Amino acid sequence: MKKIIIFSYLMGLVGFQSFSQENLVKNVAELGSTNAYRALCWSLEAVTASNADGTFINGDYSFRTNQLTNSSNYASWMKSPWIIIEKGEISFSTRLDGSAGENRSIVLQYILFDPKDEKYGEGKEVKFDSFDFPNPINKQTTLHKVTAEVPKELIGKTAKIFFSFVGTGGTARAGVDDIFIPGKYVSDPSSNCFPKVDKNDSDGDGVEDEEDDYPDDKYKAYNNYLNPEGPGTLMFEDLWPAKGDYDFNDLVLDYTINRVTDAEGEIVEVLIDILPRAAGAGYANGFGIEITGISPNQVYKVEGSKIKSNTIHKFMNNGLEEGNEYATIIAFDDVANVLTHPGGGALGINTDPKFPMQLVEKMRITMYLKDAGNYDKDAGAVKLNEIMLDNFNPFLIVNQKRGVEIHLPGKMPTAHADKSLFGTKEDNSNGDEDAFYRGKDNGLPWALNVTESIPYMINKEDITTGFNMFYKWAATGGEAYPDWYQDKKGYRSEKVLLNAK
Repeated sequence: MKKIIIFSYLMGLVGFQSFSQENLVKNVAELGSTNAYRALCWSLEAVTASNADGTFINGDYSFRTNQLTNSSNYASWMKSPWIIIEKGEISFSTRLDGSAGENRSIVLQYILFDPKDEKYGEGKEVKFDSFDFPNPINKQTTLHKVTAEVPKELIGKTAKIFFSFVGTGGTARAGVDDIFIPGKYVSDPSSNCFPKVDKNDSDGDGVEDEEDDYPDDKYKAYNNYLNPEGPGTLMFEDLWPAKGDYDFNDLVLDYTINRVTDAEGEIVEVLIDILPRAAGAGYANGFGIEITGISPNQVYKVEGSKIKSNTIHKFMNNGLEEGNEYATIIAFDDVANVLTHPGGGALGINTDPKFPMQLVEKMRITMYLKDAGNYDKDAGAVKLNEIMLDNFNPFLIVNQKRGVEIHLPGKMPTAHADKSLFGTKEDNSNGDEDAFYRGKDNGLPWALNVTESIPYMINKEDITTGFNMFYKWAATGGEAYPDWYQDKKGYRSEKVLLNAK
């Protein structure tokens, strides 16, 4: 491959500039000024461009360190600009000036670009190699050509190469020249030397704007809906463990769940949109959601719940309910917080056509798992596949009795549930996980989760009178008529259905 040398006029000096070819960044010290190199995004401390005989290597100038009498990596050092590192060898030439000393070394480290560090963009330095000058140091002036293989984990990453010059005793200095680093120069001198941001990646998170759902937020990248086709519907019957009137309108709400991930595929926040539509019961029921498998310690905070001052619940500092194995959100502790009763003797809200339909309003619960990229390292970040529909465990809390929980069939109760209720009246829970919240009458449930928004029953009308295929679906364990809720011919009896939206 033909090599191209770039000449540059800078600060009145004409000479070789650190530059990028297709796959090489080079620094040969020929600009003769450390300020000139700082302008090109090299960082230098206790290092000068010099033609002093003792440390001179070739050309007109070489780099010259201070006396190396300190073992700190930050006593005398150089950092390259930001480079997209490629496979190959990092190389440089070095020598000592012959002065006395005990030990002298050049430590090679890399620093990955970290967009969370808004001042410098630097992550932690990682040592990957070093060169030790042979002893005795005194009168040693041998020229050494040093090479170091680029670490595999660095290839393709945006990083700086960090050269630390260390030593003990004596007065010896090091000279350095002909630094070659395989990779592409991407520092932008006009932007505090941060890596250049392509026009199609406004927030610099590595995701192009056209693919980025949050192009101006470097901590977020993608929306990931659990129900991408639109909201689903949850419906509850609140007389468990008794069968009740089986109208499934004691609480009706629509929901969507969006897991927002960053460029690394880790969940930043979970957005749960809830539309309370109806409450056919006279009870002051509450509504909670357990995210099964997610530790409470993995949650930074929860916002958006509607909780009254004299609540029966106790909460952690992050907004989750106390005392549960998994992250448990109490969205509202009383349905009166989210739906207005019409009065006039109505038994419920939006379930009796003789009374005015009340306004329904969407509420949003936000569960934050990361805060500006930070999370509990001991608990661990949450990957996208760790929150799926199987992890979604919504439940009704009956009439301010915390121990009385009603979950979807086969879902486990939380630690607060009153275990003595299982297996009583019509409930067939027997300790088998899949049997929880299934009735003795052919396994019929007390809660339903439908993957689209559907109408619900008028008060005191059995769900089987409005959805004609429901019983066959439930009695066969979901094998027959899995589409029982859809608006197909013969499937619905509209006269007993309502649809507050």
